Amino acid sequence: MKRKNKILLFIISVIISIMILCFFVTGFYSVDTERIYSQGYIDYATKDAYIRDGRLISAFIFVIVGICNPSIKVMYIINIAIAIMVLSICVVEIYAIIKKYKSLEKNKNKAIAFILSYTYIFNFLIVDVLKFIDSFVIGTSILLYIIAIKKIIIEKKKKIGLVLTILGVICYQGTIPVYIATAILVTLLENKKMNKAFFKKILPCAIFICIAAIISLTIVNLVPSITGMQKTDRMDDVDYVNIIRKNLIGMNEMIIYSFYMFPQYVWIGLGVFIIAISIIWGVKKHNLNDAINILFIFMFYIFSTFIMFPIQTFTDAPRVVLAIGESISAMLIYIYCTNFEKAKMICYEKIMLGVIILYFILTLFSIVKSTYEYKLGNVIDKEFSEKIENEIETLENQGIMINKIGLKYTGNGQNVQKYAKLVREQSAYIKGLYTSTLNEFYTGRKLTRVQNFTEEIEEKYFENPSKEEVQFKALGDVLYILIDL
Repeated sequence: MKRKNKILLFIISVIISIMILCFFVTGFYSVDTERIYSQGYIDYATKDAYIRDGRLISAFIFVIVGICNPSIKVMYIINIAIAIMVLSICVVEIYAIIKKYKSLEKNKNKAIAFILSYTYIFNFLIVDVLKFIDSFVIGTSILLYIIAIKKIIIEKKKKIGLVLTILGVICYQGTIPVYIATAILVTLLENKKMNKAFFKKILPCAIFICIAAIISLTIVNLVPSITGMQKTDRMDDVDYVNIIRKNLIGMNEMIIYSFYMFPQYVWIGLGVFIIAISIIWGVKKHNLNDAINILFIFMFYIFSTFIMFPIQTFTDAPRVVLAIGESISAMLIYIYCTNFEKAKMICYEKIMLGVIILYFILTLFSIVKSTYEYKLGNVIDKEFSEKIENEIETLENQGIMINKIGLKYTGNGQNVQKYAKLVREQSAYIKGLYTSTLNEFYTGRKLTRVQNFTEEIEEKYFENPSKEEVQFKALGDVLYILIDL
């Protein structure tokens, strides 16, 4: 590809991404925010998450960030900007792969190739990556995987591919299914058939990802031994059987509800529809090879995520099964590179073109919707923090000084219904996880959390049930808060 074309595709991707991620671009606070805020960047990177999880690149970067010590909001905005740019480079790389197998001289073909490349990277599950303050590192792992696969399968530069694969895993292990699934897609585009040549081409990728995984596991186990840290929870005293059981049950949530991040039944419906139409056309053309490959792609993109089953309950972390979000685009990329613009297949082409456009629209809609829901969780937590701050200021004006808070949740869940738009309940307040640290984050006021909110205090000073969702009572220097949800 010419450099000017790459730059143009990159710019278009960045502009679209900024528009659909507008609720993140202004700053977003993920579930890890409180831990980073309370510990500081350096301690979080070296003692809590990154070092213990074997994510050495993230650890190194955030130690440097800790020296500069920007605010969480500033750091997140910098992160999301870099993440968008890194993922947009991924879009260009996927586009280049498509261009290798499909002539893109016509503007129409260029537009279709871009749409497929964009939805492959910015699929509906990418939102679960972008909510984190280190999403640019996770995005880098995806970029390294794509380049590694190109080097190994297309360019036959296996040594470079191995190095890039290892670096990708060290960035973030949760994206390994992306590597596995993308390797399958590129190999099928290269070989068209699952024969001996197919397995010979993909074998180096399989070997290299195993080597990278072993190195990662070694780091995860070795670092705690050297530093005296506790092993990561993902490796120490984990009930693997229970995690696998939860994930198998959770497949229903994925297949039907798409983690509530895509319209209900639509993901599986589109997958089945594409396969069914391909089989019908294959029977009509007396050649089922492509239909079989399309079915194989869909199934393998799902099964590639099974490698994460013993490690992470993926219903709580859709980011570790990104390959599922890529599956529809993967099938459409294969179809576009093999079946489009062939004689006597005009009807099939028009149907698939309609699916491509529909999926693009649904993906953009789903990303905007999900980011809005995540951001709304922040808004609710901030509003609750401001409510506490206003109550404390009122008490201070009366000469009552508050240094501590006591929080207690009650109720039967009826009041949660008014927050129904928060499908995934990203608010710590709603989930019962609100803390004094989160209050400090939003208001700047340091308060100590007390644990002596007894039933006696509740019965004596609060109405239960009450018409008020939040009730306050100051006793000494403690502000007790009863939350009825």
